[in-house]
Amino acid sequence: MLTALCPFFRISTLRKRMNPRRITSVLVFSILIVPVLAIAPLSAQDAGGFSMQQCIETGLKNNIEMRRAESAVQRSGTYRTEAYGQFLPNLRGSASWSRSDEDQVVLRANDLFRSRNSYSYSLQAGLTLFDGMRNFNTVDQSLLEYQATEVGFARTRQYVTFSIQQSFFNVLRLRQLTRVAESNLERSRAQLDRIREMNAVGSVPQADVYRQEVVAAGDELAVIEAHNNYNNALADLQALLGLQPREDFSITDAGLDEDISPEDIAAYRGEIGTHAQLVSEAQRRRADFRQAELSLRGAEKGVSIARAGHWPSLLAFAQYNWNNLELADFTTYDRFVYGLQLSVPIFSNFSVSSAVERGEIYRIDTENELEQLRRAIAIDVTKALNALETAEKNVEISGRKLRSAREDQRIAQERYSLGAGTLLDQVTANANLTLAESDVVNATFNYLTAREHMEYQLGRTQN
Repeated sequence: MLTALCPFFRISTLRKRMNPRRITSVLVFSILIVPVLAIAPLSAQDAGGFSMQQCIETGLKNNIEMRRAESAVQRSGTYRTEAYGQFLPNLRGSASWSRSDEDQVVLRANDLFRSRNSYSYSLQAGLTLFDGMRNFNTVDQSLLEYQATEVGFARTRQYVTFSIQQSFFNVLRLRQLTRVAESNLERSRAQLDRIREMNAVGSVPQADVYRQEVVAAGDELAVIEAHNNYNNALADLQALLGLQPREDFSITDAGLDEDISPEDIAAYRGEIGTHAQLVSEAQRRRADFRQAELSLRGAEKGVSIARAGHWPSLLAFAQYNWNNLELADFTTYDRFVYGLQLSVPIFSNFSVSSAVERGEIYRIDTENELEQLRRAIAIDVTKALNALETAEKNVEISGRKLRSAREDQRIAQERYSLGAGTLLDQVTANANLTLAESDVVNATFNYLTAREHMEYQLGRTQN
């Protein structure tokens, strides 16, 4: 709860008239409640743990969105197989037996034959020779749709990877903020010990001791809340990875460079290029844009498929069958037929023209979606670039604020020790130092996140 411990909060608290009842309540809470929480040191919690790459690999394997995207690819593959099957002949076989309640009299080979049974079997084969190019266009459409789901799967993979990176950086940020809060608590306790010693020799009043005890108690609460935020972020990361939350889960920042120099910032800005180059690269590389282009080509094939209904179709067929009143004379009563069948559509109750019209409407809608995505990509890149520029400036400014806050805190501490300053000045300087340290942590990880966000918007995210 760093915002709750900002200088304005502390100044307003110290300016209020302190009474013994308020001081006693805070001290009782600090003495009885805080030790019960028994905050474990971060060094013990963070020994070992998952690296970012391990988190990405785990998330890509367990994430539900990844499984759905993979299922979509497999489902699209079945349509591709079905489309190829249209070029193969279809083959059907059937057999039957029936029995009537009366004898059947049939003339066979100049003899009358009586039987209540009837047996038959048949084999039929057919092959489409021409159907207005419907089969060729169906294969093309199925291939386009399969490619579209594949690149959609790649975009989902990039999204999951970026989400894990973002959550990972957030956990590291909150861990660093927890350390800042712990460092601030150590300063508050050390200052409390010094004020007590100074009070013992009569150099400061007892009221300063009470005020510093209140400040130290507030800093203890800040540490508790920082730990709580850190643990909640760990739980969110585990949920994103598809893991059951557990207490021994931790991450490591091994191999991750958190020191951002002006040279690093300038090098990355030179690498990504201008705004126009970024938009062009994003439209060229992003998987969702390629997916939309493939979908548009698939919609065009759908129009061609619908128009095939206006063309005649030619089918080659062959049929072999046998029928007899008993299971005998198989070569005598069998028949084999083959030929060609031509079908010419004359009037189809407007079904074909309606199908063509629906296909055209769908093609136009898909084309509009592609154009909308083109504009959205330009906006996404613009926002990502703005966020990157803001993060770069925050890194620079937060570094300056930290240097200034450290010097102010040192001067305020020396002045108070010499009796030339007040406790309020020192508390304010210490709060400003804590806030500056927190700003540096936030600026660092906001920049790392903004850079990965830019990579994601450009379609560069790797896993």
